[in-house]
Amino acid sequence: MSDDPHALPPGASIAGYNIIRVLGAGGFGITYEADSPFTGKRVAIKEFFPRGIASRGEGTRLIYAAKNEDVVQWALKRFESSTLDQCKLKHPNIVDVIHYVKDNGTGYMIMEYVEGETLEHWLRARRTKPTPEELRPLMEPVLSALEYLHGRKMIHRDIAPDNIMIRADGQPMIIDFGAIKLIEQETQIRSRTEKSFLVSKQFYSPPEQIDADGELDSRADIYATGAVLYRALAGQPPANAEDRMQKLAFGKPDPIKPLAALAPELPREIAAAIDRALSFNAENRQPRIGELRAALGWGEGEGFAPTIALPRGADMRAATTPRGQKAKRSKLPWLLPLAGIAAVLVAALVLSGVITLPAKKEVVETPPPAPKFDEMKVVPQMQVHTPPEQETPKEQTAKESEPKKEQPEPRNEQQTLVPPAMVCPPGQEELNGKCASPVTAFPKWFTGEITLVRAEPVNPSLPLTACVPGRRVPLIILVEGQKLRVSQGGNTYFVDINADGTFDYSGGIDDTGANGRPLLNKIKLAGRITPQKIEATYANTVERGSCFGSFTAVAAVSAQPQFPPAPR
Repeated sequence: MSDDPHALPPGASIAGYNIIRVLGAGGFGITYEADSPFTGKRVAIKEFFPRGIASRGEGTRLIYAAKNEDVVQWALKRFESSTLDQCKLKHPNIVDVIHYVKDNGTGYMIMEYVEGETLEHWLRARRTKPTPEELRPLMEPVLSALEYLHGRKMIHRDIAPDNIMIRADGQPMIIDFGAIKLIEQETQIRSRTEKSFLVSKQFYSPPEQIDADGELDSRADIYATGAVLYRALAGQPPANAEDRMQKLAFGKPDPIKPLAALAPELPREIAAAIDRALSFNAENRQPRIGELRAALGWGEGEGFAPTIALPRGADMRAATTPRGQKAKRSKLPWLLPLAGIAAVLVAALVLSGVITLPAKKEVVETPPPAPKFDEMKVVPQMQVHTPPEQETPKEQTAKESEPKKEQPEPRNEQQTLVPPAMVCPPGQEELNGKCASPVTAFPKWFTGEITLVRAEPVNPSLPLTACVPGRRVPLIILVEGQKLRVSQGGNTYFVDINADGTFDYSGGIDDTGANGRPLLNKIKLAGRITPQKIEATYANTVERGSCFGSFTAVAAVSAQPQFPPAPR
C-alpha cells in the first residue's frame, strides 16, 4: 500500500501527527499509521478520500469537481457523524476512536493504533486448522463486542478476518467499522457516477448487503461472524453471497457447502450453528448474538460489571466491604467522652472571663448590581470541527495595517466586471474551466510491461494458469488528450487522467470463452503519469480469482511503436 499514488507521503502532518506509512486503502478512505512528535503516541488516521471524485491538490488538500460538491458535503457529514458515534463506544475489544478533525477539504478519523496481527494472518501462519477450543478465546470476545453494539442499536457491517486484530497478549480487537461502505453506496447513487464502489466484502458480506435497497440489521453481523468461523474451522471461506444469489436466481442449488462436509471432525451442533448463521435468508439465522453463542456452547458471557450509584449519605462501608468479611470497627466511640470533657472545660473558661470571645457583627450581604449593557463582556464560543480559516498573506496584512487613504467618489459610469483568472498548480493550466496538465507535457507514446507479483485463486484446486508471479506482459500506451489508451495483448481500455496526473480506472474488458460464453474479466489500475514514466498498481479479477502486479511504462524512443489493433 505504500506505493498508492493518492496517499500522503511519510512525514506529512495531519492534526499534529506525522504520517509514518499507509496501513490500508479502499474506495473511500486511506488509513495511515502516524505519531505525535511531542508525546510519541502512535495513532491510526483514516482520511476521507472518495476515489474517482477527489484528487490531491497542493500539500494535503483535496480537490473536487464543482458538480460533485453537494454529494461530497453530504458524505463528509455522514462520515463525521459516524466517527462521533464511534467515539462514544467503550469496549475492551473495540478499537477506541479518539477524535475527528475537519480540515484540508476532507475529514480525518483518529483512532488508537492496534499493534499485532490480523486473524487472517494468524490462520494462515498455522499448519493445521484451529479447534473450537483454540478459536474460542479469540472469537468469544468478538461476540461480546457485537452484542455490546447491537444493544446500542448499532451494527458493524464489516466483520471479517482482516478486521479482527490480535494483540501480542492474545486480546482480539474489532477495527474498521463498515459504516463508510454505506456512505460509498449512497454517494454512488447520488452522484450517478459510472465508477463502481465495492460496498460489500467478498465471502463475508450477507446477500442483503449486496442489494442497494437491502435493509441491514444485527443479522448481517451474525452472517459475517458465521463466515469468519466457517473460514477458520473449514480452512477456506464460504461461497460468495453474489454467487449464491446468481445460482439461486436461476434455480440452481446453493453453492455453499455444509461445514460438516469440510470439517467432519467438528461437533455436529457447532457445524449446524454456523451453517444456520450463514442462511441465505436473514429470517432463518439466529436473531441474536446470544443465541449464536449458546448454540456454539460458549454460554451467555459475563458482560460488564454494572456501576451502582449510591444515594448521598449512604453507608459506603456496607457497599464496599466484600461479602463474608467483617467491617473494621470504628474508633469514634472511644473519642466521644474526651470530646465532651473538652467542651465542658472551654465553657467554664468562657464564663470565668479567662477566654473572651469576639463580638459578633451582623453582616448583611447585598447582591451586586446587575451589569450595564455596555459593561457586559461577550464570551466567544468554541467552534467544533471547524477548519481554521486560510491564513492571510503577509503582504495583505501589511496593506490592511496602513492608514486608509480617502477614496474618490465612485462614478456613475457603467463598469465591466472581469472574472478573476483561474489559478492552477504548477505544471497545469486552465482547460474548459478546470485545471489540467497540458497535453504537450506528456509524450505521445509509452511502452512498458505489467509484472505479476501475486495470485489469489478462489479455489486452490483451480489455479490461475495465466497468473504466475514473475510473468511479464508487454503493453503500449497512447496519450490522447486527457485519456490513456492502454493496449495489453489483445485488450484495449481507455483511462481518464485526473488534473494532478493521477488516474484510477476500474472496468471490464471484452473476453469470451468456449462456445462464446462470456467470462468475468475486470481490470483495476491506480497510478500517476509524468513526462518520464507511468507507474501504477494492477489487478485483474476473473472467475477463478484475482491477479496483482505492478504497471510500469516509459516514454517511447520511436515516434510511433507498433500498436496492436483494438478489439472489435
